Amino acid sequence: MLASLLSATLHGLEGQAIRVEVDVAPGLPGFTIVGLADTALQEARERVRGAIRNSGYEYPPRRITVNLAPAELRKSGASLDLAIALGILVGSEQVSANGRWAVLGELSLGGELRSLPGLLPMVVALERRRVRRVVVPAEGVAEAGLAEGIEVVGAASLSEAATLVRQSRGGRMRRKPPRVELAADVTGGRRGPERGWAGGPQSDPWPDLAEVRGQLEARRALELALAGGHCMVMVGPPGSGKTLLGRTVPGLLPPLDDDEARVATVIASVSGCGPVTSLVRNRPFRSPHHTISYAAMVGGGPHMSPGEVTLANDGVLFLDELPEFDRATLEALRQPLEDGQVAISRVGRSAVFPSRFQLIAAMNPCPCGHAGEGDGRCRCQPGIVDRYAGRISGPLRDRIDLWVHMPRVEPDEYVRSSAPEGTAQVAARVAESRRRQIERSGRPNSRLSGRALRGACALGPAEQAHAVRLAVLEGWSARGVERLLRVARTAADLAGSQSVDGSHLDEAARFRSPSSRPFGFEAAS
Repeated sequence: MLASLLSATLHGLEGQAIRVEVDVAPGLPGFTIVGLADTALQEARERVRGAIRNSGYEYPPRRITVNLAPAELRKSGASLDLAIALGILVGSEQVSANGRWAVLGELSLGGELRSLPGLLPMVVALERRRVRRVVVPAEGVAEAGLAEGIEVVGAASLSEAATLVRQSRGGRMRRKPPRVELAADVTGGRRGPERGWAGGPQSDPWPDLAEVRGQLEARRALELALAGGHCMVMVGPPGSGKTLLGRTVPGLLPPLDDDEARVATVIASVSGCGPVTSLVRNRPFRSPHHTISYAAMVGGGPHMSPGEVTLANDGVLFLDELPEFDRATLEALRQPLEDGQVAISRVGRSAVFPSRFQLIAAMNPCPCGHAGEGDGRCRCQPGIVDRYAGRISGPLRDRIDLWVHMPRVEPDEYVRSSAPEGTAQVAARVAESRRRQIERSGRPNSRLSGRALRGACALGPAEQAHAVRLAVLEGWSARGVERLLRVARTAADLAGSQSVDGSHLDEAARFRSPSSRPFGFEAAS
C-alpha cells in the first residue's frame, strides 16, 4: 500500500516542504530511501525500525521504498524520521490517516520524539503550503507556535503522533516490549552555549561599563560605534582593558525591533544554540576564538550551516586578538561588511545568509604587546611590528570606521579614580541616538551611503571644505570619506544636533586610521 505525508527539511535558513511517499509492497524484505538523502537520512532506516518495534507496532517484513520529493533537492537532517515511520504504519494498514496533517520530528530507538534545529522555518514552510495542522515534538511546541496560521500539536512519542493522525484498527497494536532505563536522557534536548547566543542563558551577567577605569577616549569611541552601528578596532598593550571593554557591549546594545527579532529567531532556531520559546529580542553578541576555521566564520559545511557572521546578524561580532586569526578568514569578512550578506555555493546547491553585523575587534600593537609605549619594554626586532600590523590588510582596514589606541592604565588612576558612567547611562544615549537615526533615515548611520548620507549630514559650505581638507591631508579613499561622514553624523546625533559641524568632523577624523600608518598612532618608538 502507498502512503503519502507532508514534512519539511532545512535549506540554509529556509524550510522546504517535502512529500514523503512510502510504498509497502510484497517481496523480499528491504528498506530503500531515494531522493538525494544525506547520511543522516539514510540512517533513518535503523532509527525508524527500532522506533516502530519499541512503540508496540509490528515492523512489516516487506519491501519498503521511501521517496522524498522533490527528488532533485538535497535533503539533510533527521526531520523526516516521524513522517517515514508513520508512512510505514499507514502503508502496512496499522494506522489510517485522518485529515490533512504534516509531521516533523527525529525519532529515538525507543520511539521518543526529539526536538530539531530549524523547527520554526520548517513549520513556516508548511504553512505556506496551506497545511492546517502539524505534529511536532513536544519540546518544540513553543518554538513552532511562533509561526502564524497553522495549528501546532505536540507529541512526545511515535505512539502519540500515530494516535493524533489515525483511526485505530483494533488488535493491530501490540504490547510494548520491556525496556531498561539505566540513565536519564541527556541528549534529547538541544543545549546551547552559556554565552554568545542572542537570548541564550548566561552563567554570569556581562560586566558594567563602570568597571572600565580610565580609557576615556576608548569609552567615547565605543559609544560612537554602538550608537551608529560602526565597526571599531581597539589597539593597546596587554592589560589595558580591551577585552573588558568589549565584554560590556551586550549590555549597551538596544533591543531588536520586530522585523529584526523575527530574523534573529529564525537564525537561533536553525543554529540549534538553545531552546527558542519566544521572539529573540536581545541583539546577538558572538566572540569566536582566533582558531576558528574559514567555514565556521562565513558558513557552509556539509549541511550549509550559518557561520559566525550570520549568527551575529543585527548584532556584534567581537574578535579578540585580531591579527591571530587566519588571513583568509579575515579577508572573508570584507564582502559581508560591505553587502550585509554572504552567498555560499557548493556543488548542486547554494544559499544566501544575512550577515549585517557590527565588527568590534581588539589587538596588541606587536607580538610582545608593548610597541609604542616609549619605555623600552618592546623587544621586537625591526620590521616585526610592521609585519604584525600587515596581517590586517589595507582593504579590511579601510572598512573599519573607528581605530582607538588604548594606553596602559596607571595604577593610581585604576585604584583611586572615581567610578565613571555605568552601562545604564550610556545605553540610554545609544538607544536615543538609534531612535533618531531610524526616524530620520529608516536605518542606522552605518548603512547610509551616497545621497542619503549627504542629505543626513546637511553639510554647509564651510563644513564641506573642512571635510575635503581632512580627506586630502590623510589620503583617504572615497570609502574612507564616506565612513568619516557616517561617524560624524553619529557624533551629531549623540549631541542632539540636526546637522554636522566642524567639531563632529574633527572627532570622527581623530578615530579614522590614516592610510600612511597601520593604526593611526606610532606603533613603534
